[in-house]
Amino acid sequence: MALVFENPWTLGADTLAVSEQSAVKAAALETLRRAFAGFDVRFAEANAGDRLIRVEDTPYASTPQFRAPGAAGLTYPASTVSSVRIDVLFFAELSAAGCREMSGCTKSRAELLEGLGRGVGATAAHELGHQAGVRFVRDIPCDDCYDGDRSTSYAHFFGTKRWSPEAAAIMTRLLPAAPNR
Repeated sequence: MALVFENPWTLGADTLAVSEQSAVKAAALETLRRAFAGFDVRFAEANAGDRLIRVEDTPYASTPQFRAPGAAGLTYPASTVSSVRIDVLFFAELSAAGCREMSGCTKSRAELLEGLGRGVGATAAHELGHQAGVRFVRDIPCDDCYDGDRSTSYAHFFGTKRWSPEAAAIMTRLLPAAPNR
């Protein structure tokens, strides 16, 4: 599975340095790997793959009359490509942390960047579960589940997530097991 970052790396009033972008990317990929531990699902930062997750800003977000939070992730029916909206996740993360902006937040900048990466990864895992041919995500009411119906909880950015028993059972039937090493 490929994860591609197609965003300008400007979050609110802050533009992230290359090292900060790398921290977000690393946390996102590590979260994806953790979400699919035990399955033969591999992730790479790439522009193409059997399945693709595009991390991007919400279209029209820079046009004031169209600015709205919207969904953090989007997967169209019968598609193997999903979108994860990093700008939506950033503002959801600030809200979950009880902050208005990165500076002056009770969380350090490093904690916020790590949390954002985890939120991107958790949302990507969720959206992958909506893609054609797998469909193991049912959007259940569970804040600490990858297949939960919200991406705004504290657990989404700063907690430990898991798959619900229902999603885990479907995944076990659909996804190949990781090879024994």
